[in-house]
Amino acid sequence: MLDTLLKIGEWQSEGKSEWDRFLEYPKVETKDKYGNSITNYTLPIIFDLDNQEVIIKPQNLKEFEAKDVREAKGIKMKGSNSKAICSSGLSKRLGRIYQAFFGKEGEETSRGELLEAVEKNNPELLTENLRQILSKIFELKNRFLELTTESSKNIIDIRAIQETFEFGKNENIVFLAFHIKSKEFGFEKVIPFAHVPDYEAFLQEAYFGSDIDAGKKGTKKKLCYASGTNTEDVEELNLSTRYSLNKMFVTETKNYASLFDKRKFNLNYQVSAENQEKLDYASDYLLNKGYKIRIAGLDHVIIPQFQQNSTVDIEMALKGIYRKSDILFSLHKLLALSESVSDESDDAVFWINFIAFESDGNFFKSTEIIKDVSNFHFNKILEAFAEVDWHYRDLDAMDWDSIMMEYDYDSKDRVRRNFNFNSIFKIIPLRKEKEKKNKALGLFKTILENRKVNIEILYDYFCELILCHWYQRYGSYTNVSHYTPKNFYFGVRDSVFKYHAFIQFLKKLNLINMDESNEHSGESTGNKYDDAEQSFFKEMDMLNHKDQQAMFYLGRMLNKVEYIQKDKNKTVIEKVNFNGMDKDDIVRLRIGLVEKAKQYNQVSKVIFIDQKFGVTFDTNSWNMNPKEAVFHLLTGYSFGVGQKDAETLTQIETEESH
Repeated sequence: MLDTLLKIGEWQSEGKSEWDRFLEYPKVETKDKYGNSITNYTLPIIFDLDNQEVIIKPQNLKEFEAKDVREAKGIKMKGSNSKAICSSGLSKRLGRIYQAFFGKEGEETSRGELLEAVEKNNPELLTENLRQILSKIFELKNRFLELTTESSKNIIDIRAIQETFEFGKNENIVFLAFHIKSKEFGFEKVIPFAHVPDYEAFLQEAYFGSDIDAGKKGTKKKLCYASGTNTEDVEELNLSTRYSLNKMFVTETKNYASLFDKRKFNLNYQVSAENQEKLDYASDYLLNKGYKIRIAGLDHVIIPQFQQNSTVDIEMALKGIYRKSDILFSLHKLLALSESVSDESDDAVFWINFIAFESDGNFFKSTEIIKDVSNFHFNKILEAFAEVDWHYRDLDAMDWDSIMMEYDYDSKDRVRRNFNFNSIFKIIPLRKEKEKKNKALGLFKTILENRKVNIEILYDYFCELILCHWYQRYGSYTNVSHYTPKNFYFGVRDSVFKYHAFIQFLKKLNLINMDESNEHSGESTGNKYDDAEQSFFKEMDMLNHKDQQAMFYLGRMLNKVEYIQKDKNKTVIEKVNFNGMDKDDIVRLRIGLVEKAKQYNQVSKVIFIDQKFGVTFDTNSWNMNPKEAVFHLLTGYSFGVGQKDAETLTQIETEESH
């Protein structure tokens, strides 16, 4: 993985200056959601030391260009415990820039953090000239606060400036470039503060070290762990950038690095200066150029791993991996899976890693890794999802397109979604703030790493999902789709068939740990509905599982008796123990259904299905998992014979009930 990061970093560093990897560029949008143009500005803020004034005027605005960041050295924030030393930056960093010149907001200070940093870390660079410049700027503190404090919240905020400029709806300040003007110090014309020679010298040493230090490092070769080669400029990996993949290499011994000797991190994490630069570029590219994906509700960054001598086109491979990852893990309409996802890298040998992380953009904490997913297995997963999705559309036993419909908040309409990991995520109930581990992520990790899934775990998740629907626990299970109490049947139906589809998906990949059955074609009975049941059993691999068929028939009885009670507030569905049904629960439910049918003089409605149940239910050797029993019971409860046939069957039942 490190080798690939170095390749990405080398590719991204081509034609860049030594400063580019430390600069932070604003993420600008040029169009709003209605297609209207957005104007983004750079605002020069001038410290006029000749007149002891802070100049913030709308006439100084200029349309933002990337070169503005390079010109003003808009450096990234370092760790939260480090001093603010930036003199320009993103508009949202206004408070941080204030700290550099004036100290922490809301505190009585006598100087800014920039002066403190130079004095503490590089006292030899604190010239009298730089000290006086920063002291003169500090005298402008109150005036700066007047111009930048948002009155309603009494905090420093870019909105305070934008409000005085009377911006239109689609105008934004995205970058702040601080300048200085002072005849006393030799700046008769306005120049960027980053061009003040003494400040430039400080930044140069802060980020690159001095020439003397560089000479010392070059006297002895050391092993660079990133490349595995001996070079002369090896030192400890710099982890000062807050939002960086390099933060995977933690140096806090009381947390994730508990087995490391904290005195030897400089040896454990030593890299050459050149490879440090490449790792920084690779991190910036993957995190900020769109190679992030949501898996099981968590942010992940995609990191491929190519063979050492691979000649694959990195840019093309990355785009292909991201496109396929997006289809596997994100919300998409049906069309996306029907489009070709093949690319030139399909035949290449490489692996994919997905690093889960937590971040607000100011820090990076890796929490989990899905590793060594082969390109071939990744493609097989994509194909298996597509095959099951399209096959289920053709089944008469269910209305699969209806099952896969979801409300789309962008179009404000119900749309047909793909069958993929995102749809599976919504049927793996995650109890908010109650579970330390994300079991959906654990399940996806097992599949992606090509390990088998235990079917018993899926039955556990299924029953927990049904209990969520039954008791309306959506406040606790925030990833689960909502159904109102009167639509409980649809919640059950959608859950049942999505789990069946998921199991078929796992079978295609040979990743399900369950008993295999030797299927044979059921003979036609001449009865349309019996044939439909046999066809369904064949599709769901139930032909040779009499116990599963027994629960299916009991579910059909449950459905019919509930239909008899359609005008009642309480129905026989309340007799089901959704936590799991053992043999005694099953027998009680059967007796209760027959008695309820008798109560309504509708025994003829269930007698034939009850006979089928009796033939397939072996009370003497019954050993089905109680949660599996619920799954197959609700399969029968949800079973339809095709949409039109189901409507015909309902009509027949209605006529018979009168």
